[in-house]
Parts: sequence; C-alpha cells; structure tokens
Amino acid sequence: MALHESMELSRRAYAIYEERLRAKLESEEPNQFVAIEPESGDYYIGETLTDAVQSARNAHPDRLPFTIRIGHATTVDLGVVLS
Repeated sequence: MALHESMELSRRAYAIYEERLRAKLESEEPNQFVAIEPESGDYYIGETLTDAVQSARNAHPDRLPFTIRIGHATTVDLGVVLS
C-alpha cells in the first residue's frame, strides 16, 4: 500500500474514532483494541491487537482495518528506553 493510501486510511479511521466511538469505547472498553474499517465504518473490539484485526479481516477480507488501543496515545508500546 502506498504511503498516501495508508495515511488516508488512518485519517478516515481516526476521524470515525474521534467523532463516533471515543466517548463510548473509552468508558466501556478501556485498554482493549478497536479495528476500524473506514469504508463501512464497522469496528471490532478485541482483547489483543490480533483479535481485533482478525475480526475485521473476517468481516471484510478485501479491506485493511486501522487499529487503535482504546484510551492510549499509541496502539503498541515497543518498550524502548533511550537514555
């Protein structure tokens, strides 16, 4: 996927999260993962990143989801500490 297409996918999915999902999910599903399929607006909750993405891919096998960790600034933490 080209960089422009990736950025557009993430922009659209994040807009859906901010406008429709953030308030609900942060109160009901903190620390879970949400995979958003931006074309349909469908979203899938999972306890792990893999669970959320797999649910989205099962429902929309020809589309890529964008995944966010609910209530966190980043989706994953690589655990790197720079001193």
